[in-house]
Amino acid sequence: MGDEDRELRRRVLLTFQVALLGMVTPALRAVTVQWDAERILAHCLFDGPTGEEEREACSDVEAEVMASFPDQEVTVVARRFDAPGDLSAELLDAWVYRRKE
Repeated sequence: MGDEDRELRRRVLLTFQVALLGMVTPALRAVTVQWDAERILAHCLFDGPTGEEEREACSDVEAEVMASFPDQEVTVVARRFDAPGDLSAELLDAWVYRRKE
């Protein structure tokens, strides 16, 4: 991994961690992300149905990440992934958040 790749990884992970402050609900099991030079994708994995509160939180996180990466396509998706489903099967490039289970 080159210096530019490490720097992008650092920026993506830190940006998501800041964007998630105050957005984590009890139903959120994990947030996983993948990125490249053109796009950033995140899956927010929820235990139980994703209601308006969860979708709104994901939209807010997406907006904050977009502000930090205006030249990249940013997509944050709210997905249902009930416990005890194996979260490791859902890992993209990295975990940003993962609750203790």
